[in-house]
Amino acid sequence: MNDFVDEARSRVAHLLRMANTTDDRVRARIIEYADTTPEPPVMSRAGIVTTGCAQCLRTAWRQQDAEGPVWVCASCGHVEGVTVNCPHCKVAMTPPPLGAPDRWQCPRCPRVAATGESAQDIEERERQRVAAVAALESAMALRAAD
Repeated sequence: MNDFVDEARSRVAHLLRMANTTDDRVRARIIEYADTTPEPPVMSRAGIVTTGCAQCLRTAWRQQDAEGPVWVCASCGHVEGVTVNCPHCKVAMTPPPLGAPDRWQCPRCPRVAATGESAQDIEERERQRVAAVAALESAMALRAAD
């Protein structure tokens, strides 16, 4: 079978093929699951990003809508906006544009983050950035002195 035929198949067909069962009860549960849960997101460069749903504690996928990134629960369909806060400025960071890498930016300072990073991760990246800039400025000053 070629890729085009496989792409044309529905989600239900894919799930039933993966289950590889003739049990009518199992097949009915798979069809019900596919009909009552949202489609998985399109695979991005970062893969599929997931978190726990705040309501049912099952898996939620990160997706992009017209207003920015959101979490969509695969089980109950709960939708919640994705936010990342700057640990230094205590403000919401600006989300990445549609199709861009997962890089949130603080509107007040040069800190950047990825979805799900801890405050320590964000601060460590900023410490490394500041150290790299200082090393570059030192090297440029030495070269200018020559």
